[in-house]
Amino acid sequence: MQSEHAAVKRIGQALQLAEKKKDVEGQIRLYEQLLVITPKLAEGHAQLAHLYFEQGKEAEAAPHVNQALQQPPSENVDKTVFPHLYESALFKGDVSQARSWYEAHPTLRRFKLLYQALEGSGRSTELEALLIDALERFTHPKEQSQTLTLLGQLYYGQAKFHDAVGCYQLGLQMTPENTTQLLNLAVTLEQLGRYAESLPYYKRLLALEPEHASAHNNIAINLLKLGEFEAGWEYYEWRWPAVQPEHYQEFAIPRWTGEPLTGKTLLVWAEQGIGDHIMFASMLNELSQVAEHLHYEIYARLDTLFKRSFPNINFVRREQQGEQDLAGKKMFQQSWPKSDYQIPIGSLPAIFRRSMDSFPKQQSYLKADPQETQMLQDDYRALFPGKRLIGVSWRGGKTLFTDVQSRLIAFKHLAQLAACKDVQLIDLQYDTCTSEREDAASQGVPMHHDPRVDARLDMDKQASQIAALDAVVSIDNTTVHLAGALGVRTFALLPTNPSWRWGIKPGRSYWYPSVEMVRNKKLLDWEDAIAEVVAMLKKEHIIA
Repeated sequence: MQSEHAAVKRIGQALQLAEKKKDVEGQIRLYEQLLVITPKLAEGHAQLAHLYFEQGKEAEAAPHVNQALQQPPSENVDKTVFPHLYESALFKGDVSQARSWYEAHPTLRRFKLLYQALEGSGRSTELEALLIDALERFTHPKEQSQTLTLLGQLYYGQAKFHDAVGCYQLGLQMTPENTTQLLNLAVTLEQLGRYAESLPYYKRLLALEPEHASAHNNIAINLLKLGEFEAGWEYYEWRWPAVQPEHYQEFAIPRWTGEPLTGKTLLVWAEQGIGDHIMFASMLNELSQVAEHLHYEIYARLDTLFKRSFPNINFVRREQQGEQDLAGKKMFQQSWPKSDYQIPIGSLPAIFRRSMDSFPKQQSYLKADPQETQMLQDDYRALFPGKRLIGVSWRGGKTLFTDVQSRLIAFKHLAQLAACKDVQLIDLQYDTCTSEREDAASQGVPMHHDPRVDARLDMDKQASQIAALDAVVSIDNTTVHLAGALGVRTFALLPTNPSWRWGIKPGRSYWYPSVEMVRNKKLLDWEDAIAEVVAMLKKEHIIA
């Protein structure tokens, strides 16, 4: 017994020396020796696991994690081990193991691992139950406020916006200067269309963090929705640090701010997505009148369509040179045509769209291939004689950030459009699969899918397809932009909190006069909105 005590003391002294020298391998050997003598020493297993994790040896760390957490609970052990488990591929997704540790000793650290595992596996019902349980267990105001933040985020992801608002409001009563909750509450109020109520929370947030990029950017979005374009475009420059810092480009030439371009060459460079690119191209004719020498960047998928529509514009694309790995990111030097001024495409409206009166009443500005359009129309007429061809798209966005949860129309709601006796639906959803179309048909929404058209590869072909139709009915996505730019009669189904580009008033779009903005008044329930579309199609004699 005395010899074991002496050995433990000797190893402890050696460990102190190894730690001082930062000798990791030496520490590992000494902990292994120590655990042979004291195999149930929880802190020894925890420290050894920590060392292995630091070396990236998760497999070697795993048995020591399990040994450490089998012993009576210890704050020091949890503090040492759990930060690694949150990042560990072996542990962070293991719901069963995380649950057993939490139930054995419910602490915030163990709660976090279980929360993370449930969230990662999409088990929202269990996640909600865990969060409600945590509100009862952890009663300190700060802890409860943090839990309410997580619960609010869960409800937001489920489009339960009223419940999310309640969580954030209650949390702010406990922690009034919680900037995360101030931002989340403002954003959630916007989802409910309560824009005026959201602004004071942004102001409170900016009083605490004057350089908060997301708050500034969201104010821009609100102003643009309200039609306050001059101020809105000014705030819109906050989009760079807020939502797309990776797209920003540094130039050795000045930004164009609207000054005369006589004898000068202007470069307009691309940013954002395909839909935005199509929308901002509505200013190209005006731009070409003030910029005699113009380089305009477009994405490859738009090449053919844009070159046909604007034959006098010099369309370009940046070249990437000199790949360099910097801090884990691939960095490139961009090569551009020689120019005197530059401007990102999303900053053009600050020059050309400063008021509602500045939007021209152009019915269309993109031109589909007339031969391709006629061929597709003839094919569809032959397949569906006597039918009116209505293109449909029912999904938009891919993430919570792009409001995927509220940009989705259930097939049961589309069924009333499909049921119209003279209607043939044409699939315009760019990424449908056979099983999804079969599901639609089983719910009363049969549609024609043309395998020749794939917008992911060829936007020009889809432009011809859309131009061949009698009308388009679509959720807010790229389909609406393309149809609107082609001048095809389009009914854009907008969620309760639409994108800034659609404003807040009913009627025709000021970006696309052929697009009717149909505003949904119910969360996730599109039945009334589809009924409104059907009524307008009949009123305009597009369908019987």
